Amino acid sequence: MRITSVELHQRLGQTIDRARQEPVMVTKHDRDHVVILSAEEYAEMRQSYRKVGPINSMSDEDFEQLLIAKVPSEAEQKRIVAEMDAAVASGAIRLRKS
Repeated sequence: MRITSVELHQRLGQTIDRARQEPVMVTKHDRDHVVILSAEEYAEMRQSYRKVGPINSMSDEDFEQLLIAKVPSEAEQKRIVAEMDAAVASGAIRLRKS
């Protein structure tokens, strides 16, 4: 949802209620200005950031590995997915719900 800063001032309560369902982009002078989102979504974003972390926190060795990494071919990707599917089907790997 997108609203202008003027609309935000006029409908603050409704906007807060809406932000609990989905992020609300507030525009000012026809440009994105701020986003209002639920506390739950904010906490989830913060938690995700903690898990991933900023790129500048990577070691030099990890960063070098990232630079030389290659995306597997489509055939290799299919082979890997088939192996994972087989491992899940055999019970060797258990999936957890996120």
